[in-house]
This record gives sequence, structure tokens and C-alpha cells, in this order.
Amino acid sequence: MSERAVQLDGLRAIAMLAICSDHWCPAGWPRVFPFEVFLFFFLVLTGYLITGSLLRERDRSEARGGTWKAAALKNYQIRRGLRILAPYYAALALAWIVRAPDVTGTGMAWYALHLSNIHMAFLGYWPEGTNHFWSLAIQQQFYLIWPFVIWFLPRKWLLPAVLVFTAVGPLSRMFHDSLVPWCAWPQVLTWATFDYFGIGGLLALAVHRGMSLESPGLRGLAVLALAGYLGIFGSHALGWPTFGLRAFQQTLLAVALCGLIAAYSVGFSGAANKLLENPALQRIGQLSYGVYLFHNLAPLVTGKIFWFLWSGPFESGIGAAFRVAVYAAVTWGLALASWRWIEQPLQRVRAKLAPR
Repeated sequence: MSERAVQLDGLRAIAMLAICSDHWCPAGWPRVFPFEVFLFFFLVLTGYLITGSLLRERDRSEARGGTWKAAALKNYQIRRGLRILAPYYAALALAWIVRAPDVTGTGMAWYALHLSNIHMAFLGYWPEGTNHFWSLAIQQQFYLIWPFVIWFLPRKWLLPAVLVFTAVGPLSRMFHDSLVPWCAWPQVLTWATFDYFGIGGLLALAVHRGMSLESPGLRGLAVLALAGYLGIFGSHALGWPTFGLRAFQQTLLAVALCGLIAAYSVGFSGAANKLLENPALQRIGQLSYGVYLFHNLAPLVTGKIFWFLWSGPFESGIGAAFRVAVYAAVTWGLALASWRWIEQPLQRVRAKLAPR
């Protein structure tokens, strides 16, 4: 594994730990940072990695000549399915076994068809144990449509197409308040997230066309975007006017996250190197997909086994911290089981299908 992949895995682990902490900590514990930033990091990273992979496959296939798109599309979807869908449906089955409220009835179909984000947009509240499935749904939707953009459009149309795709995100947020009367949470509808994937895709396209990840221009743009994001976020939090710029807040965040991805792809030395390449963080990064799949189900599983943790002494203080530690242990056990008995065997099958 290259140094770049190693440090990016470390960053992935830190982001995952932050997401788990935000979801597990009791409501009364202070939250001074918008932890959803770490979730959006994964969406931007997905756009970057998938676009880069598709571009490289297009180069290889066109260099060989002949017809290739239908076979490549089939291979891509099979490999994506082996990597993502089998663990996903294992987590969904566990949700049903522990009687997660939203999958015991008609809600199951939304999850099985990867449409849970649309379901939750109209639901208007986060269902216990399965609320994190909304982001998994939009990623799966992205995996389905993106090969058609990157492989089937002429090369000269790629940049305009990705720019238009990206612009849909902030444009949809401009109409957020108009949509609320008929849709409780427009922000989790698929098109509201297009700029995360699209901006990650723009970074991949720029790198594919020769831009260095160490480009000073990229880093300067990321810093400016971060300043803009913090300015809009802070102004809104303080009740100050934002002059209609709220729709672009998350777009700026996505640009800033691209700078972060580029910096950690190049790699750091010194203390940052030691932290990011720590074996424990590397292991968490390696299993981050399984951790995300099961971390919100862990409280439901824990409740079936250690029901006494919901009594008075465990509601606050050291008791609450112990309960969070149990969630972490249950999550890690489930992620390890998924890795050993589902993901690793299927990884070997995927390797045989990998493009040569």
C-alpha cells in the first residue's frame, strides 16, 4: 500500500470515530463542532475515488480498442455489489432481527431498494437504529448513475457535465423553504447532495488531466473555501444575515474537503505521519465501511443483551461513558465479523474481476 493510501486510511478512521461519537454521546453532552462535516468528507471522497477509477478504466479500455462499455459496466456493477451490497444487506437483516422500528413494516422496501433517503425526507425524523442508511442510499444511487456520465459521454463533455451535476446541489437548496410544506427534509433528497460527489469528481478530473495534488492553487482555493464556509456557518449560528449564501455553504465545504483529501493523499511527515499511520487507526480505516454500517445498530443490539444499561446509573457521567464504550465494542465486533466472513471472501472474488 502506498503512503498516500495509508494516510488517507488514517484520515478515514478519524472521520469515522467522530461520526460514531456524535451518534453515541448522550443528548446532554456538549457538541461544539458540526460533526456532519465528517460524513460529508466521505461523500466527497467517494466522488473523487470513483471518478478517478472510472476515468482510468476508460483510458485502459479505449487504448485496447473495440467495444467495451457494456462489459465494463457489468463488471463494475458486479464488483461494486460484492464490495458494498452484501455487507449492506447483512446490516439490514440485523436491523430487522433487533426490531429496528422503521424496518419492521412497509419501511423495509425503502431500505432494500436504496431509497431510504427519500423515505426519511418525507418521514421528517431520524428513525432509531437506521437513520444513517440515508447516506448509504444516496451513495448507491451515485454508483449506479456515475458510470453513464464518465464512460458514455464524449470526453469534451465531461467537464461541463460534472459542473452541471455539481450545480444542482446548491440550486436545489435555494428552494429548500419552498419544498418544506410538502417534504419535511429536502436536504436529504438525492439532488441536494450532488455537489459533494460532483466536486470530488472535479478534483479527480483535474488530477487525471495533469493537475498536481500539491498544486498551490488547489490549496489556496481550499483555504478560501474553508474561510467562506466558516463565515456563512458562523453568521447563521449567531443569527447574523447570510445574504442568501446559505445554499452555497456546503458547496464551499466540499471544496475545502478536496484540499484536505489532496493534502493527505500527498502525505505528511513528523507527528501527523505517526498519528495517521498508527496501526489502530489503520485498522479502523480498513474496516470503516463496516463500522459505519453497524454503529447505529449497536445501541439496539446492546439493548437486547445488556438491558440493564438503560437504568438510572448509566444515564449520565461515568455510567453513560461506559455505555458508549459498550456500543464501541459491539460495533467493532460486528464490523470484524462482517470483514472476516463477508467482506474478505468477497474481496478475493472482486480481485479476480479487477481490470487487468
